[in-house]
Amino acid sequence: MSDEVLFKSAADALRFAFNFSHQQYDRPLMNRLADKRLGGGKGLVGPDGAGQAGMIQRRLEDLPNLHRAILFARFLPRTSPCACGSLCCSSQRKNLVWEEAASAIGAYATEAIPDGAGRYRLRTALVRRFYGAKDTQAKIADDVGVSLRTVQKESALVANWLRGTKASKSGPGVPGVDAVAMAAAAALMDEMGFLT
Repeated sequence: MSDEVLFKSAADALRFAFNFSHQQYDRPLMNRLADKRLGGGKGLVGPDGAGQAGMIQRRLEDLPNLHRAILFARFLPRTSPCACGSLCCSSQRKNLVWEEAASAIGAYATEAIPDGAGRYRLRTALVRRFYGAKDTQAKIADDVGVSLRTVQKESALVANWLRGTKASKSGPGVPGVDAVAMAAAAALMDEMGFLT
């Protein structure tokens, strides 16, 4: 590997690794040379790009399951194109890996946050919402069969667990599990020599 830094941040590296398209192709030599002269991209396409994406994803296996699930939920696309032609999917289908990651985080939230007994479906729906699902709190309340007030209360608990809390007069701030997972990923990317 060259001394050239491939990514500006761990988020850039993870976004690349989780969104690398297997259908990318290597660009002609003249275009790549022009990019280098103009200060363009790093040339991570074709087999080189696939290799880098695979290396990053392989190293994530060294992280705890919760951290991996958080990174999947944060960086994987929630949907993928569907060419079935049916009206039911609007040319998009659920990314089952993303769904599984959100479910795993929901299970951890049910265990980690007090009074979680019987709250798995609700907390999983709130995790999905935290990571970009478009469900409203009212829809979640309807789907799970609880009051909107319960959803609002649980939403604050799940968000604090994921995002963390800021320091206040009552005590120091606590980093959320999302920030801890990102810090662990950044340490791995730095160890691999991918970051500045």
